[in-house]
Amino acid sequence: MVAVLAFGSNSSGQLAIGTMEDAHRPVACMFAEDAGVIAGTWHVCGGGNHAFMWSQDGTRLLASGSARDGELGMGSASSTPVTAWTPTELPAASVRQIACGWNHTLLLDSHGSVWAAGSNSFGQLGVQPMHAGAWTHVPPGGGGEGSQPLEFAAVACGMRHSLALDRDGAVFGWGANRVGQLGIPPSRECPNVPAMARVSAGLPPIAMIACGRSHSVLVARDLTTVFVAGQDTYAQCGPSECTPVTGTWRTFQLPRPARKLCAGWEFCAVLLAPAEDGSADGRIVAWGRSDHGQLAHPTPGRRYCREPAEVPLADVRDLACGSNHCVALTRSGAVYAWGWNEHGNAGDPSLSSTCSP
Repeated sequence: MVAVLAFGSNSSGQLAIGTMEDAHRPVACMFAEDAGVIAGTWHVCGGGNHAFMWSQDGTRLLASGSARDGELGMGSASSTPVTAWTPTELPAASVRQIACGWNHTLLLDSHGSVWAAGSNSFGQLGVQPMHAGAWTHVPPGGGGEGSQPLEFAAVACGMRHSLALDRDGAVFGWGANRVGQLGIPPSRECPNVPAMARVSAGLPPIAMIACGRSHSVLVARDLTTVFVAGQDTYAQCGPSECTPVTGTWRTFQLPRPARKLCAGWEFCAVLLAPAEDGSADGRIVAWGRSDHGQLAHPTPGRRYCREPAEVPLADVRDLACGSNHCVALTRSGAVYAWGWNEHGNAGDPSLSSTCSP
């Protein structure tokens, strides 16, 4: 049996612990009787008030939390929260990746097709219905006349916008674009992009994508060039000397190649490769909003930081960002968390935000 622990905000049962009470320290998750969980590696992804977990082979998909807008892909919307890991429909033979927004979800299947479920009030599903309780295929777009069918390699969700990365390194976006978060100039008359469109014209091939609340961040295939677009209230678009490139994209360089790219509501974090001499392995740099300790910045209360700053933690193997907190897994198997902790998001029962891992 797989053991899953969860902590933090739980107002819609998204922690799958059997209640809708917040968990201020790690609590064991519960599974529906028909969950069919088997031993092995599982992946977990969370959104605003919902979450998914899926098996390594992609043939088993479980969900928890709010289904009010159909974001769990269970066939229809429901006002009844799902408080234990429960099987949900698979639109294809297997799932490769899930990405969750505030109340929408993207699913990437093993064939490289993108599916969507949940709210579409800002065009974030890339389909026609206002809501989709069942998984709906997102029609590929922007490839040009006579182009080959698109096969996607990754998906990402912001609060109300979506991105997809194809096998050739091109990025496609749809949904809310009021502040240029899709990387294309916003239109006052039509602030939303309701269908998939290519948004990386003029950029080199991209390797990684991530979305914050109202910004997007990309890492090129050289693994050191970063592109950012969208809201910049908290410096989430990086250094002030960022160079404008095309559309609303700006660019700057990381100090070392990236291993993983993540984004919170108004900040970004990157797990870096080691230095050439093998030192500084498993280090993180982060920039953007920091008033809740999101960047593990040594100066408490600082509102933001434009320059990528190193998080005081080494030997990190994996990294994830919530709205305003981070969680890291080290090579020894230890889990560290920092940032906003009002609901126990950082696993500290004091409920005070923490500025250090």
